[in-house]
Amino acid sequence: MRGKTRALVWLLVLTGVVGLGVLGFLIAVGVAARHLPGQAVLHLEIGGAIPEASPEVPLAGLFGATPVSRRDLRDGLVAAAKDARVRAVRVRINELATGLATLQELRALLERVAEAGKPTTAYLDTAGEFAPGNLEYYLATACDRIVLNPLGDVNLVGLSARVPFMRGTFDKLGIEPEFPGIGEYKTARFFYTHKDFTPAHREMMEWLLASYGEQLAVGIAEGRGVSEEEARHWIASGPFLGPEALARGMVDELADWESVRQETATLKGKGLQEISLTRLLRSSRPDTSGAKIAVVVGQGAIMRGESGFSPMPMFGGDVMGADTLARAWRQVRRSGAKAAIFRIDSPGGSAVASEIIRAEMARTAEEIPVIVSMGNVAASGGYWVACGARRIIASPGTITASIGVFGGHLATSDFFEDKLGITWGRIDTSPNAAIYGGLDPWTPAQREVVERQLHRIYDAFLERVSQARRMSREEVDAVGRGRVFTGAQALERKLVDGLGGFEEALAAAREEAGLAADAPVQLNVFPRPVPIWKRLMQHGDEASLRAFLRALAQGRLPAPRVPGAVWLPPMEIR
Repeated sequence: MRGKTRALVWLLVLTGVVGLGVLGFLIAVGVAARHLPGQAVLHLEIGGAIPEASPEVPLAGLFGATPVSRRDLRDGLVAAAKDARVRAVRVRINELATGLATLQELRALLERVAEAGKPTTAYLDTAGEFAPGNLEYYLATACDRIVLNPLGDVNLVGLSARVPFMRGTFDKLGIEPEFPGIGEYKTARFFYTHKDFTPAHREMMEWLLASYGEQLAVGIAEGRGVSEEEARHWIASGPFLGPEALARGMVDELADWESVRQETATLKGKGLQEISLTRLLRSSRPDTSGAKIAVVVGQGAIMRGESGFSPMPMFGGDVMGADTLARAWRQVRRSGAKAAIFRIDSPGGSAVASEIIRAEMARTAEEIPVIVSMGNVAASGGYWVACGARRIIASPGTITASIGVFGGHLATSDFFEDKLGITWGRIDTSPNAAIYGGLDPWTPAQREVVERQLHRIYDAFLERVSQARRMSREEVDAVGRGRVFTGAQALERKLVDGLGGFEEALAAAREEAGLAADAPVQLNVFPRPVPIWKRLMQHGDEASLRAFLRALAQGRLPAPRVPGAVWLPPMEIR
């Protein structure tokens, strides 16, 4: 017994020693991370989707690199421009899967670093490998110098859009799609009901591509110091092999990554120590003291309930929960903040959920200034929730507006009977008992009910925008009916107040709060980000997944349900 006791004591002692050692190591690492060398080059890796914020997962680095977020990139570049210890910035640009608005924000921040007298270098293995490289090259042109791998290409090929339509598939399966809506430009429903663009749908896509193309040309021209005509010529003439791009002045040098890494490790004969974004932020994250400014982040499809992550096929992804956002706005009102920035990146969704969020935001705006900062998308319900803010700031490349509604269902009875041999017995206790079912087509009376519901939502949408933008309902309807615009086009139509990213929204918040332009501020984020593993376990998302799987197990074809009547499907232009 004594032997066992002695062994237990030694085990506890050993555990304590190891624990103290690990704690000391972590403290030492933390202290080292917070100490920056006096001569440093900041190294950034930018690629992929660039989420709004990094997932909060303890020890995430142990399980592989986490995606770098827009917020961390913003904070890092703001710190780099101000911190005298950071003498230069080097950016390695990988394949991008983000929106133009995010890249415009990053470009402006890189230009701010250069204006502070700090050289910026962009390195590309390639701008597209048998794929468009428009976005990668566009971001690179914000830097003073662009270096391309000797075997790389510059696939600057112009923009294109390919839009799928499911009507042909539904016809083959014997499924009848019924999706009424208000506005010939509310085109999300055409995914179900048509086989090709309608004239209005094609017109809208063409004006979006034209606006994006102009922004691309202007940014490249400014970055490379050429005329806009020359930049448009490049876009029309691409793609380019590396030596061709070098000869045209599109890049400054052909070299591999290791050569660039070594070359950027010195500046004016002095050696520079490479630091990572993480290390810089541990030492020098900006906007952590001063007057409080709340930052409320709303991202994903707008739904009732709590925010989370939906695993549903086709329509899954981040969810902006009305309960979560409403609670966040109430917390803001109690936080002592001098102003608030509402950062929106959402294609919309439920009209009811959008109104819950908008109402709480509007209550907050009665007490403190609220500035909306639009990300890649703030459309349909994503525009609805912005109504009532003091100012709306959109990036030129933001996809916004889409003031319109639609709804519907798939009538699948012929599919089940003709294709699967499944028949259904029917018992209804009232004429509209099955109006929201996915089996039978609507009767004329049922369709009239649905259309009345859609008109009610559209009227409410017009009213919210009319009051917020000080426009008549007729003026709102003239730019509404589902029309989608870029931020630049929305400014021309008085749907937003200014162009820019988060920095411009922050400047507006300072101004509206009566603070000096350079006044120190403390940015407090609401709601606190939730790790994706926890979001997957939330009850609402788990219930949705269970309902989907239960329908499959019962031999039923679950009818796809869009997030809501004020929703814009994902739009990718490359």
